[in-house]
Amino acid sequence: MKKYPNRLLRLWCLVSLTVCCAFGAAAEVRASGIPVQSPVIARLMEAKQIVNVHEHIQGAENAGEILQYMDTHGIGKTILLGSSWFTISLYERAGFTRYDDNNAALMKLVADYPGRFEAWPTLNPTDSEALAKITALIEQGATGIKLYLGHGYRSRYRNEYLLHPMSMDDPRMDPIYAFLEERGVPVCFHVNPAMPGFAEEFIAVLTKYPDLKVNAPHFLLSAGAPPRLEEFLRVFPNLYVDISFGHDDFLKDGLRRISRRADWVRGIVNAYPDRFMFGTDFVVTSFRPKPPDWYDTRIQAYYDLLSQTAFSTSLLPGENLTGLHLDDDVIERIMHRNYETFAASKPENTVLKAPVDWDKMWLRRTGRSDGQVLPPPAQR
Repeated sequence: MKKYPNRLLRLWCLVSLTVCCAFGAAAEVRASGIPVQSPVIARLMEAKQIVNVHEHIQGAENAGEILQYMDTHGIGKTILLGSSWFTISLYERAGFTRYDDNNAALMKLVADYPGRFEAWPTLNPTDSEALAKITALIEQGATGIKLYLGHGYRSRYRNEYLLHPMSMDDPRMDPIYAFLEERGVPVCFHVNPAMPGFAEEFIAVLTKYPDLKVNAPHFLLSAGAPPRLEEFLRVFPNLYVDISFGHDDFLKDGLRRISRRADWVRGIVNAYPDRFMFGTDFVVTSFRPKPPDWYDTRIQAYYDLLSQTAFSTSLLPGENLTGLHLDDDVIERIMHRNYETFAASKPENTVLKAPVDWDKMWLRRTGRSDGQVLPPPAQR
């Protein structure tokens, strides 16, 4: 009986050590202040092979800030996406303006820092010169485009979408899709399929243009609906997603959602290991300059999400999160190889694995007509 407390003490120590190892794996810190990485991420960082496929920047004046976080975290190349003034300033009344200026700034950054950036300019779908502008930018060296159709942001002043002035399958977009598909030019297509009709609009575009290369960012805004994400990837072989979440509120929610469904999401990533890409979507501006440790915390959360079984982050104090703990080969694909394949490919004669199984979409079909835009859901 005298040994019984000692056994309890040893058991308690063993459990405590196991928990500390699991949740402290990402907490070990180098002298530089950057936590120790998994071996594969450390190797990719050292070689600066990581490609960030989703970032926004105000202009050339912000180059130093973005290059600093890229160099610190082993990011060799960043894809800069065209932005409206609303995206940069968060001033809603500015609306979708000054995007031509931002497009020009991206092209200058590509010229000033060869090999570090690619430019994916944006367009206003209501602009009658949109196709001519994009064609000219592609001829000048832009390697993709960014579309905001499908973005579910609702105006705070009116019951309408700020960035979705027409449906994704509006006939006015056909010349643009046809040009991109014919040239093999990829598009970052921000789509929130949970908004009324948006999934149907997106499916219509992907079905009509099966050779179109698409990156749907933020896990296709479906990290909380894994069957939907898996169904999109199953049906549309040229559809990729990036793992960025963007603004801190979305990042925190995304980390929690995946933590609750880590086994499910891991299974989807392993089933489609060639279709996920690394991204951050921090939005680098002079309005909200961010210190180095701001980037350190958030990039580390992404790295831990991919590589750790369990981790914690100061973004969510006191919360223990479950990571995806992916194999090294899958991590390397996400960090750079998938983008390299995506960028180099030119799909032809793609056969879709249709039809979409709506029972797996976790959505109710609306019965909308082709090209129809439905109003936003009622504000709660």
